[in-house]
Parts: sequence; C-alpha cells; structure tokens
Amino acid sequence: MLQFTSILDSVRLVLAPVRDIILQIVPVDWVGSLPALTLVSFSLLVLLVGMKKNPLPLSFIGVITSGIWVLIFDSATYGFSFGGLFVRNTFSDFFIVMILVVAVFVLMSSTLFGGDKGPYNFLLLMSFAGAIWVVMATDIVALFIAWELMSTPTYILVALGPHRGAVDGATKYFVMGLLSTTFLIFGIAIIIGVTGVTSLSAIGTTITIIWAESSVSPAAAYAIILALITFIIAFGFKIGVFPGWMWVPDTYSTADGSITAYLAGATKKAGIAALIQILMVGMFTARLEWMPLLVIVSILTMIIGNLLALSEQNIMKMLAYSSIAMMGYLFIGIAAGTEFGASAALFHAFIHAIMKTGIFILIWSITIRLGKQVTYDDLKGLSRKSPIAAASLAILVLSLAGMPLTAGFWSKLILFQSAVEVGFWWLALIGLLNSVFSLGYYLRILKVTYMDEGIFSEELDEPVERMQLPRIPLFAVIISTLAIIILFIFPGVLLDYAFEASQILMN
Repeated sequence: MLQFTSILDSVRLVLAPVRDIILQIVPVDWVGSLPALTLVSFSLLVLLVGMKKNPLPLSFIGVITSGIWVLIFDSATYGFSFGGLFVRNTFSDFFIVMILVVAVFVLMSSTLFGGDKGPYNFLLLMSFAGAIWVVMATDIVALFIAWELMSTPTYILVALGPHRGAVDGATKYFVMGLLSTTFLIFGIAIIIGVTGVTSLSAIGTTITIIWAESSVSPAAAYAIILALITFIIAFGFKIGVFPGWMWVPDTYSTADGSITAYLAGATKKAGIAALIQILMVGMFTARLEWMPLLVIVSILTMIIGNLLALSEQNIMKMLAYSSIAMMGYLFIGIAAGTEFGASAALFHAFIHAIMKTGIFILIWSITIRLGKQVTYDDLKGLSRKSPIAAASLAILVLSLAGMPLTAGFWSKLILFQSAVEVGFWWLALIGLLNSVFSLGYYLRILKVTYMDEGIFSEELDEPVERMQLPRIPLFAVIISTLAIIILFIFPGVLLDYAFEASQILMN
C-alpha cells in the first residue's frame, strides 16, 4: 500500500499545474464534489449532443475526467464540500473508485443497447453522480437526497429495457424503492426528533449520551432502536436483502443487461457504504442491538438466495438470486461490528462488483446474440462456440463460488475469518455451508459449458457454429476476468486499501 501511495503522490506532483488551474476556476468548497459535479455537467452535455450524434464517447470522457479529479485532488486536503455535507476520505474514495470502474464497464456494455441515445446516457451519468454523493454523504438528509438522485434514473432505465417484461420489472423495483424511501424518511425523522442533529458524527455523539442515560430515561433509547430497525429495513429493500429481496429477480432479468450490471455492481455497493456509515459512525454505540439483527438478515438472505437460485433455469434470474445470496455473505462482515469486519465487507464488495458486472455483461452479450433469454441449455457447447467467453464465464463463476485461484476465494475467507474473530464461528459455518450449497448451480454452468458439447453435430461431422460476441462488451468481460485473477495473486493491494478505509471510518 505504501508503494501504491508513493506512486499516487508522484502522479499528483506531475499533475499539480492542472490542479492549480482548476482551483482558480472552481470554488474550494466544491472541489471535494468535483467528480460528481463533472458527471452532472456531462449528463447535460450528452443530452444535447444526443439529439444529433452518438453521445457515448462523451459519456466515457465524463467518467474518465471524474476519475482524474479523484486522482489529482488529495482527499485529505480537498475532501470537504458543501459545508461538510459531503466528504471525500479514504473510505468514500474506496467506493468512488469502485463506482467509476463499474461505470466504465457499463458504458462499454451499453454499446449493445441504448448507448447511442442521449436520454439513456443522461440518466446513467446522473445516477453515477448520485452514487458518488451517496458514499460521500456525512449527513442523513444529504444522504437521502443523494440516494434519490442515484435511484430515480434507474427506475426509468430499467423500464427502457428491450424485454417486454421490463416495465413489469421496473414497476416492482419502483414500488419497493418507494416503500424503502418511506422507511428511510421515517427513520430520519425519528433520529432528528430524538437527537436534534443530522450529521452522522453528531448523531453518534448524541446516541452515546442517550445510552449512558438510558437507565434514567429509556424512551429516547427505544426511539433510537426503532430508527435503527427502520434503517435496516429501508436499506434491506434498497440493496436487495431480506426482507426486501423480492424485486431483484424480475428486475434483473427483464432490464437491459448493462443496467442490471450497474444495479448489481454499483448501486447496491453505494447502499452498503451508506449503511456501514450509519451503523459504524452514527449508531456504533448501539452495536449490541444491531449486530443480532444483521446476523438474522445475513442468514436468511444467504439461504433464500441460494435455495431459489438452485431451482432457476433462466441464467439472469439465477445470477440475480446469486446476487442476493452474495449480499448475505457481505452482511457477515458488517454484523461482526469490528474494523476487521468492515474491511472484509469492503473487500468483498469490491470483488463482488467486478465479478457481477463482468458476468452480467457476458450473459447480456449472449442474450443479444441469441435474441432470447439465456437458459442452461443455451450455454451448451459454449467452450467450442466461443472459447474466450467460456473461459471468462468459468473464471467468474468459480470466483462467485469462492473457489481457489480466484479473488472470490479470499473475499469469502476473510469474511468468515472476521466472524470467527468475534466468536460468531457458527455464522461463518453457515456461510461456508451456503457456499458449498451454491456449487449446485455454479458448477452446473461449467458442466453445460464444457461437458455438454453437442455430440450429435460431432457425430455428423458438422462444423460448430461460432458465436461471435460484440467486441467492446467482451473486452470489458476480459478485463474483469483478468482483474479477478490478479487480485487472487495480489490481494494485499486491495485489502490494505480496505483496511485503511475502515480505519478512517472507525476513527
């Protein structure tokens, strides 16, 4: 990590003239939010350009420019923006990098569908900006506004999918989103009513005082517990865990696959970042109350996701249920309530974002190529029809299963270790059993891809019809696959970053 930091400092030194020019143009109080503000500016620009030309290259420029600002402006010096409502630090930068990586992959995938339309790019960039502000928010009201900016465009993007059931999936997504927003507002209202403040750090200080006086005046403590429950329910709906997982399969399977990749790879992770900040900063004093709740959510989410995935034939729906189960694993780290647990959750979140984005884009590419929803039967003989796609699919599936030689092995191992560290060995065991259970549908993909070769065509000496997948989306899949292999070999780079982010959060 020290070597990575020294390289980053050297790059910032080289780009110092650019930084100085920007500081003369942009108010200092806006610099921390410059990545999100850049995306908002480009979203308006692509809407105009899209009336005449393909705005997708401009969207790429916007996302890359946003990443450059993250690189140039040190969060320790230029982190605060809008009076401290949004703050860039190591924790938020961890998720900002994740969001921008997913954003690049999603834009590459959108060459298949929608990417040449101005409104499509406008909605995507606005949602990217909202996601960045969500992970930067240090105030619960600012968090709510940022969340709505991120999620509202996705309701429309899901409905714009080419599948005839897209509107139905979008409706379920919108209704669940509306319900979660109601719970979120209710929780925020309780917190403001009890504490009188909206800053997460100030809320944490006030709750510490309330807990110290709870024996004399328990009413305030009970109100805080009620707010805690509403927050967990609200984010349970938003990130697709128990009890709010019901919208995920229909929405993921009917939406444009690029949007499915974005929902699984970025918006859920932004929700995880927000929930971690609320629990670890605002309500850390009440951890003995929220830890059992998260344990229950984790167990039920893993079991529901894996059970339903095992019986599903539609690959997109199967991966949707798998995504639900993956969030259950991630909650193991949060439920641990420690710095190590938070680091494990962050590490798993980044790995999962890469895995799920890559595999959803790959299945979406096959869907476009076949002109139908992909089932297990459609993957038969893929190793001969498209060897590169089959190899990428195999590696991503093995990583999702947590098998060795992939980054998913380390992410699950560290999650289970974080549970054992606090005495939750039985939770780690439940997670391990669920991982074994998930092999039932993960290995089935490998079986039909490599073992079901289409023997009839071979016996008749018929040539195998090659499956030509679109190059740009396939390139995004290859990059994500290579990243999974590299992070298995060098997990310390990302894990050290996750530990540093958690230290900033806990302190």
